[in-house]
Amino acid sequence: MHSFSRLAVSKCCLQLLMVLLLIGVGTSINAQPVSQQGLLDATDFDFKTGRLPLNGDWRYFENRLTDPKEAFTSKSIFNYFPKVWNETQASGQGFATYAIQVVVPTQLETLAIEIPQIYSAYQLWVNGTLTAVNGTVGRTLAETKPQWLPQTVSFTKPADTLEIVMQIANFQHHLGGSKDAIYLGSGELLQHHRSMALNSNLTESLCLAFLGITFLVLYLVTEKKKIVIYFALLCITWAIRSMFSNLYTFISFVPDFNWTVMVKIEYVTLFFTMIWAILFLSRVFTKEDNKIVKYLLVGSNSLFITFAILTSPVSFTRYLPVYLSFCAILLLYAAILVIKALINERLGAGFLTFIVLLGVGIFSYDVFSYEGLFTYNPIVFSVGYITIFTLMAVVLLLHLGIIKSKPKHSNGLTFNDLYKGDNPLSKY
Repeated sequence: MHSFSRLAVSKCCLQLLMVLLLIGVGTSINAQPVSQQGLLDATDFDFKTGRLPLNGDWRYFENRLTDPKEAFTSKSIFNYFPKVWNETQASGQGFATYAIQVVVPTQLETLAIEIPQIYSAYQLWVNGTLTAVNGTVGRTLAETKPQWLPQTVSFTKPADTLEIVMQIANFQHHLGGSKDAIYLGSGELLQHHRSMALNSNLTESLCLAFLGITFLVLYLVTEKKKIVIYFALLCITWAIRSMFSNLYTFISFVPDFNWTVMVKIEYVTLFFTMIWAILFLSRVFTKEDNKIVKYLLVGSNSLFITFAILTSPVSFTRYLPVYLSFCAILLLYAAILVIKALINERLGAGFLTFIVLLGVGIFSYDVFSYEGLFTYNPIVFSVGYITIFTLMAVVLLLHLGIIKSKPKHSNGLTFNDLYKGDNPLSKY
């Protein structure tokens, strides 16, 4: 392998980070029509090239499962969609009905509707026809069965005005309603978008699982270094999590999978990922590591794991805002380690630094998307995480001597120079 150049590596990583983030947020800054008083005029929208988020004022029937035939004649209030119920009422538990009219171009024959994860069960009608269902909607905990299965459903456009009615019920999660938009578009475009998203997510999971198993075998067979097992566990845990979050790809293959177990897997793998990442970073930057902060972060994540396993989803999801604070601390901790390594002029720290920065950037985008600040883009996540883990794998393979560094220029930075005189990986 050719010698590394600090400038080349840093520029490539920064450019990749900027491209991914621009792709991710780009869809959120385009001007698009918004529903007003329950009516969205989309006659000038190009459905062949874009997805239309059905954002804005929807007719809203709180604590009512209104019949679709009566949704546009019964008295209602108007409420902004998407929005979780917790922002406007005391609890996220309950049930409600939403309704919106969308005026579409006359030349359209077929359309599709893209529905994200909804908290936590719904049924949706288009012009009186039941079009999409997730779980079982009810008025009580006993009557309601949750399910998280984002889906894209195509239908023939029966009229120039679509009357969309959706009933939502939630008694199992702290949040109620929806934090993500519902999209309308051509059947071909939305089905292609869905296929690309699922394939990228599946590719991410398989790539990270392969990396994790490879380094796990290396650890068990030849390399008894903690940094190797931490990296293996980090890859495997994130590979599992990627199948049980955002798109919930695993549920696409096993739709009857127990919802409670699925949610516990989603959050427990997140907490374990944080633990492996903290321990991994502490082995990468041994001289800059703060043991008090490290054990505080590991201990807090361990407590969250125990709490999530022993309690119901409606209980432990209530404290997610608290956990996001710990995520912010972790990101700050990683940034401090990076800055200290650069200040201390660790030879070769630049290569690992920009990998960490790329990881911090993608994970921050993940958190901000969860909070609704950015539009979720699955390809950004998949490409970003695959890139991060692959670069980190190359670093470890170089360290283990499986990939040899062959310098050709005297002024190039080789991996042998990476931690010359102070190799923080050699003891671990």
